[in-house]
Amino acid sequence: MLTATLLLVSVNISAQTLSVKPIEVQTGEQTEMVINLTGGTTMTALQFNLQLPEVVTAAKGNATLGDATNGHTLSIQTLNSGDLLFVLYSLNQIAFEDGELLRLPLTAGDEAMTGNGTIYSVRTATVDAVSHTCADASFTVTVNDGTSIPSTLLHEEKATIYDLQGRNVEHVEKGYYIKNGKKVLVK
Repeated sequence: MLTATLLLVSVNISAQTLSVKPIEVQTGEQTEMVINLTGGTTMTALQFNLQLPEVVTAAKGNATLGDATNGHTLSIQTLNSGDLLFVLYSLNQIAFEDGELLRLPLTAGDEAMTGNGTIYSVRTATVDAVSHTCADASFTVTVNDGTSIPSTLLHEEKATIYDLQGRNVEHVEKGYYIKNGKKVLVK
């Protein structure tokens, strides 16, 4: 007699995505990280981990829910790795809306750097308790020390940058320049 075994493997990858715009902040200053949600209109619970560059710290106690989280509760825990675990849920099974999920205050350290942050291990659940895995999201964090020009300023159409001889500069390379009356270093 011939016996056959059928093994079914099911992986639920959902259309929900989290996104964060690139973050630029001066050393020692605060900014806000805004996490946005798209495709979340069928889910009632969401869990993800957040990894930030070492020179940036999050004020997790000051996180605020956005317009996408009407009627949801937020819990944030620090993991052994130093990463943060976010859990958002609704006891009344209210579905998320697309839009701003939450705002998280960040404080930059005293060291200039550019690094990546990651939202990973994203899991969602629908009203009927179906669990889905979502794609990870990466974003750039730039901490400027006041002597370098933030990349957003370099690409502004109206930004006027001069070399040390006072000549208008069209293309910026490494070196010292004058921007808004201040001497700055482009690394």
